[in-house]
Amino acid sequence: MKKPKTRREISVESLIRLAREGVARVSPMSRMERSIEELKRKVGQEEMDKQLAALEPQDDGPKACPRCGKKTRVRTRFVSRTFRSLSGTHTVRRHYHYCETCSAGFYPLDEFLGLPKEGALSEDLEMRIADFAVNDPYEVAEQRWNFHYPLRASANQFRQVAKRLGQMVEQSNPIVLQGASLLPKTTPSATLYAMNDGGMVPMREGKWNEVKVGVFFREEDYLSHRVARRGQVTRARYVAVLGGQEEFTKDMRAAVQVENGVKAKRVAWLGDGAPGNWNLASTLCPSAIQILDWYHAVEKGMTCARALLGEASPLLPSWKERLEQLLWAGDGEALVGELMQCLDVDISESALKALNDLIRYYRNNGPRMRYADFLASGLLIGSGVVESAHRHVIQARMKRAGQHWGTHGGRQMARLRATYRTTGPNNFYAAVRWAHRESLGLRLPAIPRRPRASNR
Repeated sequence: MKKPKTRREISVESLIRLAREGVARVSPMSRMERSIEELKRKVGQEEMDKQLAALEPQDDGPKACPRCGKKTRVRTRFVSRTFRSLSGTHTVRRHYHYCETCSAGFYPLDEFLGLPKEGALSEDLEMRIADFAVNDPYEVAEQRWNFHYPLRASANQFRQVAKRLGQMVEQSNPIVLQGASLLPKTTPSATLYAMNDGGMVPMREGKWNEVKVGVFFREEDYLSHRVARRGQVTRARYVAVLGGQEEFTKDMRAAVQVENGVKAKRVAWLGDGAPGNWNLASTLCPSAIQILDWYHAVEKGMTCARALLGEASPLLPSWKERLEQLLWAGDGEALVGELMQCLDVDISESALKALNDLIRYYRNNGPRMRYADFLASGLLIGSGVVESAHRHVIQARMKRAGQHWGTHGGRQMARLRATYRTTGPNNFYAAVRWAHRESLGLRLPAIPRRPRASNR
């Protein structure tokens, strides 16, 4: 019996040939599935064309402007529009109306069908394109889309859809957008948590800009580590802004208003100790309980310890243990007192600066470090939820290898990501379009009724 060749005995050329044959092989089941998919596409194309042709004929009468409601006459008849849908490429011919009052034109048939004003995609196709665009870089989205769908899409299409939706988000009233993204609960929360933090994303020309992220969730929507494997939030409202503090405050105020933050029985605002966080909390929720994140408080103390004792000092674990004891006790005076004793030791200038900074930090945040009292009241003392939000809201899309954002595109994507993570994939596209239409005061098109059939 002839002994089979081992992998080492196979030449590179024959290995390449065998691999190509194996990769190119299509099983009978795959051939059947693909032929049926192609059949479905052809039938869908024909059926969609039939249904479009069966629409009621357009009349030449005046139509209400979607902006002001004024009746406007036809300016141009039977203007063709070709668009792509999930079933293929289709063409409709519709009348063009122009409103002199609003200085804007519109197509009543487009409004009725729900075709986006710009672009060459149907609503359902654009909705799916948008889901890929806000989750993957456009080139990756193109590859993944073309793997899943026979209808090809280019990276530029994903980019353009994201740009259109980004413009809609920027033009929308923040309160309307928040309400559309996650319907507010009718009853005030027993405890509403608010957290905010900043993280950096890469920009063009080697720069880095900060994206400010906020998250709001109710006590009943949080599963502690005792219930879940890790602390989990089942329902949350996100805000993300690549811009200044004033812009971020505006969007955060809208989220507070929609969540009935003022009416909540208790609001807990957690932050990392930056003065801007507490100014924001005091502005939007003056009665909020302000809590310095436990892990930031500990890490700030350990940063000072490493400056005093050295990065590899064996005394670091003892320092941390004592630091946590004093923090748990909520005895700020004792904590600062023990730190002040270090001033009597001969230390370097840099270590002295680190120690002075830490003492100032703990003194400024003293009322926010009553951890024993907070825990006894059933409050969270860690802002891990907003730090997690940075990863799954911002970094998952905007901090990929090799990515560099332009200012305008980055601003839009940050808002789109916050909206997407708030709504979820099923409601994202509809929420953005509705909020944009409502913010601009556009009227929803009336659905024409067919005349009743005669009984005669």
